[in-house]
Amino acid sequence: MNEPNSTYEEQLARDVGGFAFDPLGFVRYAFPWGEGVLAERGFEDWQREELEVIGEELKAGVSVSDAAAKAIRRAVASGHGIGKSAFVAWVILWAMSTMPDTRAVVTANTEAQLKNKTWAELAKWHRLCLCGHWFDCTATALISKLPGHEKTWRCDMVPWNEQKPEAFAGLHNQGKRILLVFDEASAVADSIWEVAEGA
Repeated sequence: MNEPNSTYEEQLARDVGGFAFDPLGFVRYAFPWGEGVLAERGFEDWQREELEVIGEELKAGVSVSDAAAKAIRRAVASGHGIGKSAFVAWVILWAMSTMPDTRAVVTANTEAQLKNKTWAELAKWHRLCLCGHWFDCTATALISKLPGHEKTWRCDMVPWNEQKPEAFAGLHNQGKRILLVFDEASAVADSIWEVAEGA
């Protein structure tokens, strides 16, 4: 595969950076809708609405002093097979692609759900993403390829353990974006939520 030329990459970076507060715009832009495996695929109404709400809340702005109180918190209650894992992948890729040095942690109700559903879906959408080549998607992390940012610009898959909730402590990223994703969240122990609040 040929390396993208610098002019293309510069334009791509400008375009993608313009979606920092517009996850719906990013998802529309970053994937080849109407082509290949996405030839018959589109958005569900609830996915579009959730992406719009996140964008609206981001555009409303939050000062650093009240960021914890006004963190954007979204929960989607639904059945199986409606596109929740795809939605999670889109949000992760949007957050990581549009804001340098974003830190993210993803967990799920079980380790099997996390590895076989959530992370597998992220890997699929990462391959389809127009700017996916900016990141390495390993078995446990999505990591920036930009030299010197391997530890500061990443999303980690972290199975939770009620006896060791400290795995969710210490996620700090002063002045920069933090994303926490709890897939099938209703089954995640309260102690994990409490420790995650510290982020």
